[in-house]
Amino acid sequence: MSFLIDTDLLSFLERKRVPAKLVPWLAQHDSDLFVSVVSFAELEYGLRQAPATHRSDLAAWLKETRQRFSPVIEQLTEPVLVRWKGLLADLKRRNRTMTCEDSLIAATALFHGHTLATHNQRHFEPAGVRIIDPLL
Repeated sequence: MSFLIDTDLLSFLERKRVPAKLVPWLAQHDSDLFVSVVSFAELEYGLRQAPATHRSDLAAWLKETRQRFSPVIEQLTEPVLVRWKGLLADLKRRNRTMTCEDSLIAATALFHGHTLATHNQRHFEPAGVRIIDPLL
């Protein structure tokens, strides 16, 4: 089984107090982990919005995180974006919504057959993607 790590779990890794269950879970599934390019865009945007006093530490952490996951970054390819458009159409038919970023991450997981690893389960439930919360 492969896992697409949501942005929220990546951001936990930057904290001084990383949730106790997260690091062992990542280590256990190391060879099965993937990250969406959308998550890196969200993290980069967060870095740019951070207070100036915190930016250099965040930039160093983000650089290290990009390097760690660079071989397993899932890009927004045309087939992924076609899957995303299908997801949006399905959501519209069911009168459901998701944020743009979450729907792109969900479509990436759906296209590649990944289980989405997130602590924000309710954000992704409308997409019908398989979800696991490593923090529970």
